[in-house]
Amino acid sequence: MGVDDEDSKEGLPFSSRVAKMFKKRLPIFTWLPIYNKTDLVSDLIAGITVGLTVVPQSMAYAAIAGLTPEYGLYSSYLGALIYVILGTTRQATIGPTAVMGLLTYQTCGQDYPACAILTGFYAGIFELIMAFLQLGWVVSFISEPVTVGFTSGAAMTIMSSQIKSFLGQSGEKGDGFLTYWKAIFRDINTVKAGDATLGIICFIVLMLLRKLKDVNHRNKHIKTAFWLISLSRNAIIILITSLLAYLWKEPPFKLTGKVRGGFPTIQPPQFELPYRPTMINETLIETDEYYSFWDTWSVLKTGPLVIALISILQNVAISKAFGAGQTVDATQEMLALGTASFTGGFFSSIPISASFSRSAVNDASGVRSPMGGAYTGIIVILALSFLTPSFYYIPKASLSAVIIAAVIFMIDYEAVIPMWKISKIDCIACIITFIASMFLGMEYGILIGVVVSVGALLLKSLRPALKTELKVERSTGVDYILVTPEAGLYFPSVDHIITQVQKLTLKNKECSVVLLDFSQWTACDYTAATTLVSLNKGLKKNEKILGFLNCSPVWVHNFKVAGLKEPPLVHQASISTFIREKMKLPPKTEGDTRGSMDSVVLGVVNDTLVTERNGGMMEGVGTISMASTGSGLDELSLASSTKPIVSSQK
Repeated sequence: MGVDDEDSKEGLPFSSRVAKMFKKRLPIFTWLPIYNKTDLVSDLIAGITVGLTVVPQSMAYAAIAGLTPEYGLYSSYLGALIYVILGTTRQATIGPTAVMGLLTYQTCGQDYPACAILTGFYAGIFELIMAFLQLGWVVSFISEPVTVGFTSGAAMTIMSSQIKSFLGQSGEKGDGFLTYWKAIFRDINTVKAGDATLGIICFIVLMLLRKLKDVNHRNKHIKTAFWLISLSRNAIIILITSLLAYLWKEPPFKLTGKVRGGFPTIQPPQFELPYRPTMINETLIETDEYYSFWDTWSVLKTGPLVIALISILQNVAISKAFGAGQTVDATQEMLALGTASFTGGFFSSIPISASFSRSAVNDASGVRSPMGGAYTGIIVILALSFLTPSFYYIPKASLSAVIIAAVIFMIDYEAVIPMWKISKIDCIACIITFIASMFLGMEYGILIGVVVSVGALLLKSLRPALKTELKVERSTGVDYILVTPEAGLYFPSVDHIITQVQKLTLKNKECSVVLLDFSQWTACDYTAATTLVSLNKGLKKNEKILGFLNCSPVWVHNFKVAGLKEPPLVHQASISTFIREKMKLPPKTEGDTRGSMDSVVLGVVNDTLVTERNGGMMEGVGTISMASTGSGLDELSLASSTKPIVSSQK
C-alpha cells in the first residue's frame, strides 16, 4: 500500500508519487470531479431500487446469523457509505449476505450479538492487514470449483436452517446441516398449518415474480413496471404479509416481534465477551460472567479469519464479474472491505461483504458510479428511523421464504457436468468441498477444498506429461531420443522425469543419444540442476550421450554453479554437429546428401509406433503409452526395446 516502486523508477517527485497513491487509494477523487446530473439521476434510481431489496434481505440474513432483524439493518448502511469513498466497482453493494450470516452463526451460535459484532470487527482487521501486506494473491488458492462447492454447500445449509421457521415448528433448530434436519424430524408434530401455508405461498409468489422481469411486453411502460415489480419482490412480499398480520387480530402464524428502533450506541465492540447464552425451553438465559480477552479467542477460533477470506473472495469475484474485463485491484477491495468491517464494529455491525444478488440488481438498475451506494444507505437509515415499529408484524415464515428463494439459486448444479468433462480432478474437488461444507462446517469445507485443489495441482507438477519421440538425424543416420516435458522442472517432478529418461535408455540400448528439450523449462531450483548434472554423469558411465536442447542462459549458469562446467548444449540447427562431435564421426562433406528427412510418426498399430525412414519402414520402435488430457492422444511415451527395421518393399 506504500508508494509504488514503478513510480520511483519513473523518477517522479516524492510529492507527485504521494498524490498519485492518495488518488489511487481514494477512488472517489477519480470519478467525483466528472460526476453530472445524468449520473445522479441514474444512481438515485438504482440506489432506491437496491434499498428496497436490502431492507428485507438484511433482516432475513440477520436471522441466519441467529440475531434479531435490527442487526441486519445496522450492517447495511455504513458499509455502503464507506464503499462510495473507497470502492472501485460501481455495481458492488456492501452489507450482510447469506454466506456471512451462516459463517457468523457457526462461529457464535444463536442470539449472541456481542460475538457477532466482535467477529466482524476482527475480520476487518485481518482484511486491513492483508491489504497492507498486499496479500490479494491468497484468494487465488481458492479455485472456481472450490468456490462452487462452497457456495452450494452454504446454500443447502442456509435453506435447511430456515425450514423450521418456514413451517412454524417449535424447539431448538440445531447448529449444522445434520442437526437442522434432525431437529426438523424430531419436531415434525409441531408444524403449524398457518406458517406452512404462508411460507409455501410466499415462496411460490417470489419464484413467479422473479420470472416477471423476463416477460417481453410490447408496451414499454408495462415492461418497465414488470421489471420494477420483479426487482422489488422481496419488499412487496414483506409489505403484504406484514399488512395481513396487522389487520388480522390473532394471525395463525408466528411474527418477528419487537424490533429495537433507532440507531445503536457508537462504541467499541466488547473485547471480553459475556458467556454464551443458553436456550432452555425456548427461553434465552444470559449470565453476568465474562470471558477474558484471550479466552474470547477460544470462542471465536478461526471464524474471523475464514470470514475475512471468504468476504474478500466474494468482493474480488463480484468486481471481476461486473468489471467488464478491467483489472481488479484486490488490494483496494481489501482496503475498502476492511475499513467498512472495522468501522462497523463501532456501530454494532455483523460481518459484511459484497452481495451478488444486490450487485446484479444495481447493475440492472443502471447504476453509473459508486454513489448509488450512498442512496441505498440513506434508504436503510430511513427504515431504521421510522419503520422499525412496523417490523413487529413481519411473519417469520415470509422472511424464511425470502431467504430460501434468494439462496436456492446459489446451488450451481449446472456447472458439474461441464466441470467433469473438462477436468475430473476439479469436479472431485468441487464435490468434496460441497459435502465437507455441509457435514463438517463451512470453515472446514473451504479448507478441505483448498487442500484438495492445491494437492491436485502439486500432483500434476509431480508427474508432468512427457512427449517422447524416436528420431533420426538425417545427415548421420543416427537414431536419437527426444524428450520434451510439457511443464516446468522443479524438485517435486525431477525424480519422475529422470526415471523416465533412464528407462528409455535401458529399453532402447541401440540408441545412444538422448536430447532433453528445455524449451518449457524457463526456471529451475537447486534439486533440478544438481539431479540433471548427476544424470549426465551417470549416462556418460553407461556410454550414453545426453544433450540439452534449447537451454536458456539461466540454466547454463545454474549448471556451472552445480559443478557442470561444460554443459552439453545443443541448438535446434546444430543437432548434427553435436552428434558428430560426441560420437566422433567425420564432419559432413558438401556432397553428403544422406537422409532426406527425420522419422515421421505414422500412427499406432497394436501399441506399436510405426515410423518411416529413407523409403523403408521402422516398425516397433517402441511400445506407446498414451496419456489423455481430454483432447485426444497428445502424449507418446517410448517404453520398449527397439526392433529391427522391416522393409516395406517386397
